[in-house]
Amino acid sequence: MSKKLIQVIEETLLNSTSHGIPSIIRSDKLAIRLMWIIFTIISTGLCGFMIVQSILNYFSFETTSKIQVITETNAIFPTVTICNTNYFTTKYSAEFINNLSLEIPLGSNYFDYIKYYTIRKIILSDDELRSNSYKFGDTFKKLIINCKLSTIDCKSEEYWIYYYHQLYGNCYQINANREKLISVDRTGWQNSLSIILNISLADGLEGLFASIGAIVMIHNQTTSPITADPLTVSPGIETNFAISRQFKTHKPKPFSNCDGDTSNPNAFNFKLYKLIHSKNISYNQKLCIDLCFQDLIIQECKCFYGGYAFFGDQSIKPCFSYTDFKCYDPIIKNNLSDSSILKKICLPQCPLECNSMKFNILYSFNDFINEKNNEDLNSFYNFTGTNRRQMKKDLTLINLYYETLNYEEIIEKESIDFVGLLSNLGGIAGLFLGISFLSLVEIFEMAFQILYFFIGRTKIKQIKIDS
Repeated sequence: MSKKLIQVIEETLLNSTSHGIPSIIRSDKLAIRLMWIIFTIISTGLCGFMIVQSILNYFSFETTSKIQVITETNAIFPTVTICNTNYFTTKYSAEFINNLSLEIPLGSNYFDYIKYYTIRKIILSDDELRSNSYKFGDTFKKLIINCKLSTIDCKSEEYWIYYYHQLYGNCYQINANREKLISVDRTGWQNSLSIILNISLADGLEGLFASIGAIVMIHNQTTSPITADPLTVSPGIETNFAISRQFKTHKPKPFSNCDGDTSNPNAFNFKLYKLIHSKNISYNQKLCIDLCFQDLIIQECKCFYGGYAFFGDQSIKPCFSYTDFKCYDPIIKNNLSDSSILKKICLPQCPLECNSMKFNILYSFNDFINEKNNEDLNSFYNFTGTNRRQMKKDLTLINLYYETLNYEEIIEKESIDFVGLLSNLGGIAGLFLGISFLSLVEIFEMAFQILYFFIGRTKIKQIKIDS
């Protein structure tokens, strides 16, 4: 290498903005030069190590969660779906069961409720009986005794929508009509939605099913009651539900397991995903997986299982016969024991939502209906003699209210974004080597200087040859 080339390289390095190499070249004493060499090597090593760590941290896709409380002065009240725990409640049910010329054994376990489920099988397996299945459960006027929300008298049926639940039968929903939503601006028990329910059973039905009470499901207007957690209330008890809201937003893959925006019906081209959106309800993976298991049973057994959500048509009948049981029971047991069915069949066609909302609920209880109330109510409804009733066993009170109108919002963000990565790399390089982004230009400058040197030398040689 010629002295001229060495001079070009040395001049470029001396003008470098980095601290180590220029100091090594400028040092005229061996001890000082060795010191600069040692510290430059150490700094370069530490710089390289920390840069690699920063890049690895960036590609680990870690997240941080931002939790904040959003203040609102007015909020839409949730939809409340109410059902009697018992599918059979009416005099029509009692007469139908009494007229059945069918001997149904109790079975080896009393709490299997063989008679209860056998009668349901008879009803749901017959097209005519199934079309009149609403007659076996509570009417609105019978179930909803009283309803008040602030100044609203919600006893009127205009505030309610009938909903048939595949497990509980007749149910009724308040604040489910999206065009006439009820909003509230007050919180606390004093401003609750207060509903008195008549959960009594017609004479002759008491021993059919051991559970007595009501089912309450609190959910969003766009959420199916099938995916809501059923909450039970007992007769003779005042049950208070203090409600608050929580919204979560996750970063999609690869930052988390969620798959993106599931509110868009066209975001994924899966049959079950499209089916849920076609019902005009919000998508969630839990419902999709239920429908997936249901689909497996329908394909194999040509009937649907009542324990899973079902959105099919009337041509598919429920699984109730012994043949149906022999078909679907192994499938359900296999689904529970073999996780590969979930992973290989259901999860691939059921994306996980990134945005979710849930109601947090606190409970409190109080006794409802004392002896004096019982006397007064019997007199009010003119129940005397054999018609006299124990109202504590027939009535229950539920109060639902917002604990606060504020809601909790949890937003997931990447721990290190691309700007943060560049900032980290720049900070590390500046700390250990004293260089910046523009220092990279010096490398290109040196390359050009060397290139120009060789081009110039080649031209000189060519001139000498020509001459």
